[in-house]
Amino acid sequence: MSKTSRTHSLSKGQRHQVTVESLAAGGEGVAKSLGPPIFINRVVPGDVVEVELFDVRKDFAKAKVTKIIKPSEHRAEPPCPVFKVCGGCQWQHMTYEYQLTAKEDIVKQALKHIGKLDAEIVQPIIGAAENLHYRNKAQFPVKHPQGSDRILAGYYRQDSHELVNIKHCPVQPESMDHVLDLVKNICEEHAISAYDERSHRGLLRHINIRYSFEHGKSLLTLVLNASASSADDFQNLKCYDAVVGAAEALTDAIPDLIGVSINLNNERGNKILGDLTFPIHGADRIQEVLRTTREDFPEKLKQGLKFDLSSSSFFQVNTHQAVKLLEQAYLPIAALNKENLQLVDAYAGVGAISLWLAPLAGKVIAIEDHPAAVRDGRLNAELNGIDNVEFREGRVEEVLLDLRNEGVSVDVIVVDPPRKGMSPEALEALLWAEPELIVYVSCNPATLARDLKLLETGLTKSTEDGDKEVFVGYKTKQVQPVDLFPQTFHVESVSVLERLRQ
Repeated sequence: MSKTSRTHSLSKGQRHQVTVESLAAGGEGVAKSLGPPIFINRVVPGDVVEVELFDVRKDFAKAKVTKIIKPSEHRAEPPCPVFKVCGGCQWQHMTYEYQLTAKEDIVKQALKHIGKLDAEIVQPIIGAAENLHYRNKAQFPVKHPQGSDRILAGYYRQDSHELVNIKHCPVQPESMDHVLDLVKNICEEHAISAYDERSHRGLLRHINIRYSFEHGKSLLTLVLNASASSADDFQNLKCYDAVVGAAEALTDAIPDLIGVSINLNNERGNKILGDLTFPIHGADRIQEVLRTTREDFPEKLKQGLKFDLSSSSFFQVNTHQAVKLLEQAYLPIAALNKENLQLVDAYAGVGAISLWLAPLAGKVIAIEDHPAAVRDGRLNAELNGIDNVEFREGRVEEVLLDLRNEGVSVDVIVVDPPRKGMSPEALEALLWAEPELIVYVSCNPATLARDLKLLETGLTKSTEDGDKEVFVGYKTKQVQPVDLFPQTFHVESVSVLERLRQ
């Protein structure tokens, strides 16, 4: 039978035996023996499985496993009892060694097929010393089971809004399990109802927990389906007494809980946090420390940088691996060995990269368009006694243009964009800035590869007098994957690009 005829014979509900050949960038296994690629969740390359097709398209199909006929040598026993239904992790069924191999390959394939780059520039991935209990933050939606006032909290099933209640999550510290369990019980005792997204009724929408590995403390934020103009106005709501009572009971029951905050979000939809957050009992911020153990790094980084974080602050969820990522951003800039180096940190967030690289620079300009993150960044700079970092609020492409108009010459630009990568306008502004070195921190291999290709293509610009055209382009020297999210398909990387000389 030809590949074409096999393709047309596939239909929903059919069962087939297939061998999983590879992994897709989204974490699914891929089998191709039936013609078009068939994407299958919770499998490992080398698995021989029976699958049932549930979605058949012209060019691909999706299937679920009905039986494992012969397991792959890379298959492992998941540490989570609800792994098969929970959408929080995707790869607990693989050995950690193979997870690292697979992530490294995902980066290589993206560079090769999307960026048209040599995959040999990808360095061996930096794995995590601890691949469980690593998360410093978790956000749990809640619900009532039908016909009950009990509160369930957990993660959604993959590709659904069906809640999977959890008691123990192996990728977060056990103390967070304890906090989550008590929040559910104490909210029930204080008659705090769970939110229902269909009816838009119920009070408690999400339970957010942030944990400090440095201090062993937790900060709790309850996201409520309510509206108020201020913390004082919240006191007039009828839920106030119940919420305050629950917050006091929680801090009494959990010695390591330093505070409870409230976030108000009464909008329909999937947005987790509303615009108003305030403390209702205890502290409203928690401190984490990023510290290197490398002897060749400055004393300030060996002592550690302190970060004061609110419930809404953006911060890497893996504290220990965040240090590994920052070390990889530091090394190529240090190798320049340039005095009074002028550095820009684009998409700076709360300033983790800016403050970490400050010892290398005469001045760091941190660009961030979220006002709250800019405020956090300035506070963190002051907290660490760092005075050579300037935070500028605005869009990357606009602030880079402002710097050009101000005549600022930039030696190094570090970019750490969201998953969608850089906009065409930001990439063009980056090229016009002509830094000697670009360090690109990425959480998405596909958009990274796309952007690296554009930076290598470069642009031609006229000199100020218009008499000469100058080509500006870059060469990607290396890409260093770092595993910040063990047990999932997500992978971060640090790429180093050098300015091409004419």
